[in-house]
Amino acid sequence: MIVETKLIGRRTPFERRPIDLPDGPHTLRGLLTHLVHHEVAAYHERQASVGVLRIMTERELQDAVAGGRVAVAPQERGVAVNADDATRTALTAFGDGLYYVFIDDRQVSDLDAPVALRPDSTLLIVRLTALAGG
Repeated sequence: MIVETKLIGRRTPFERRPIDLPDGPHTLRGLLTHLVHHEVAAYHERQASVGVLRIMTERELQDAVAGGRVAVAPQERGVAVNADDATRTALTAFGDGLYYVFIDDRQVSDLDAPVALRPDSTLLIVRLTALAGG
């Protein structure tokens, strides 16, 4: 499955990443839970290398420039993140309408309805921003 993320109101392009599909029948709740756990694991992996001097490869540098941010100095370690707490936060934010989810160009609004996925399906997450002065 390809996961795309976009923050409305920013000029940054869609971020596209392949993610392995979880086994079994799928619901939006299950997909979001899988995605949050995947992202928390990636965060913990990045935190493990904080403070270690590393040399960027030419490809990493090009990717960072394309993404709009090149970090060359070691960063401070972030706070500990619990995957279950992060999942609850993500599901609450979805329920509060802070982001929309589309699977293969169709909006999904029910967390527990079954969703049909193919290995080449696209999950698009669009995060909304509040308008000022409204």
